[in-house]
Amino acid sequence: MYNILHVSAEVSPFVKIGGLADVVGSLPGEIKRLRGTEIRVILPLYKSIPDKYKKKMEDELNFTIDLGDETDIYVGIKSLKKGNILYYFVDNEYYFGSRDNVYNYGDESKRFAYFQLAVLESLKHLNYIPEIVHVHDWHTAMIPLLLKRRYPEYKAKSVLTIHNLAYQGIFPLQDYKLFLINYTPDFEFEGFLNFLKTGITTADLLTTVSDTYANEIKTDYFGYGLQNLLKMRSTDLMGIVNGVDYKEFNPKTDKLLEYNFDVSNYEKGKINNKKALYKALNIDFDPKKPLVSIISRLVSQKGIDLIQRVFSEMLEMDDFKFVVLGSGEASYEEYFRDLEETYPNKVKVHIGYSNKLAHQIYASSDIFLMPSKYEPCGLGQIIALKYGSIPVVRETGGLVDTITPYNEFNSTGNGFSFTNFNAHDMMHVLRYAIHIYAHNKEAWNNIVKEAMTSDFSWKNSAKLYRKAYKKIL
Repeated sequence: MYNILHVSAEVSPFVKIGGLADVVGSLPGEIKRLRGTEIRVILPLYKSIPDKYKKKMEDELNFTIDLGDETDIYVGIKSLKKGNILYYFVDNEYYFGSRDNVYNYGDESKRFAYFQLAVLESLKHLNYIPEIVHVHDWHTAMIPLLLKRRYPEYKAKSVLTIHNLAYQGIFPLQDYKLFLINYTPDFEFEGFLNFLKTGITTADLLTTVSDTYANEIKTDYFGYGLQNLLKMRSTDLMGIVNGVDYKEFNPKTDKLLEYNFDVSNYEKGKINNKKALYKALNIDFDPKKPLVSIISRLVSQKGIDLIQRVFSEMLEMDDFKFVVLGSGEASYEEYFRDLEETYPNKVKVHIGYSNKLAHQIYASSDIFLMPSKYEPCGLGQIIALKYGSIPVVRETGGLVDTITPYNEFNSTGNGFSFTNFNAHDMMHVLRYAIHIYAHNKEAWNNIVKEAMTSDFSWKNSAKLYRKAYKKIL
């Protein structure tokens, strides 16, 4: 039996901004079910964490730490047992408890320096020293260096998972002084303090969230300046595709759906859920027409530029309905609102996020569009598969590892894909998918069957993570 501590800025269901929360919310429990490991998770105690969880938390202890030239900064540790995992929460009113949002306050280097130091200092107070500290993304990526430089007595190994290399935690170089250790070149990248770069150079093992992405980030296009460092650490870098919690995402048991279904009655399921969705959204769409959906952050990474380029043409000429759920950059939000206004009989847009609505859209849509510029793993396309919403994706990152393009010659494949980041390539493949849906029901049924029976559960990924841990122990 060995101990593993996961450290993350987000953990579902307590706090979720993106896919990071889903991973750290599911992976630790799956690894623990394999036995042989004791796993705990620690995250900040944000104001936004629901009261139903806060009321169940227990006070573990409190102490103070120094941060740069400030002394005696309060750290409280609370705990909550949920499922088979013990969660710890770092409590500090100033850095976490008084702020409505999770990120983007202008003092992120200080907030997450505090968090990382509080995590490591708490271990001796808790009398809990794990064999492995598994950190996630830039918010926690200084920990591998701190383990070596400030806490060598722990003798703990470190694993850094890169969920999205584009976000690195870049700050003025002098902010390294927050950590109260002497300068080392590990801190610095191009004249700045770079949290993620520090983790990449000092962690005992590096993982990322798909095999293809692990190779892509060693190239100039996807490496965001860190490609040469990642090449140097190739032998310590591995890709493990993310999984999905099928207890939450399963159309057969999903309590958020009007009508539950599985692969044996998916056509009836789609029609009934479409009718319910259209009624809820107060739209007069024909439920027999193919429904294309997007559930996404509306940012450049997600390929919204491709949609902007060709969707007016498609909506004029092609016979399909289009539903959008998401929020992000103002220009993209405005574009989709304008699209809805121009094509009210074909387009419905919901700016924002609703978990219930997301589940209803997955269950109702026939085609799930995900034309990402880059995608470390992606969870949307994996969820869509389970609900028989056939993904149309660009061949990048985890989209390559999870979507097998339809092959009309041997009737295999669980989706459709295109290679180049090109609007007309996307349009051609989307039109092909709509054509198969409308004119080749046998082929479409084969695609849906393969999609809904694809297995991307966390069980498979958890086995690979446990194997990875054993490499460094």
